[in-house]
Amino acid sequence: MLFLLTKASAWAGYRVYQLKVTPFDLKGKAQKTRVVLSTLDPNQYQNYAGFGLLKVELADSWYCPGDTGHFRKYCSKPKEPTRVPASLERNKRIHLPVNLQPIIP
Repeated sequence: MLFLLTKASAWAGYRVYQLKVTPFDLKGKAQKTRVVLSTLDPNQYQNYAGFGLLKVELADSWYCPGDTGHFRKYCSKPKEPTRVPASLERNKRIHLPVNLQPIIP
């Protein structure tokens, strides 16, 4: 039993958020908008980076399998949908739009 516990490896997944971040100066004037990749969602990013000093909008997000350890780079956004519902036949290749893909938590 001890052997199984020591040799077991866990795989995790994470979601990458592409955010449009607009900082404001002390007078409330908007500065230059930039695009940021983060594992924090828009609300978390705004509260972590400075609530009231930033406007954070969600531009896109995608799922990445694997772990985030050792300062690894985020995976790139998938180019085309590769998953189909399990109820479809295996030999049919139906390409679903990205917004209709199953979501993996």
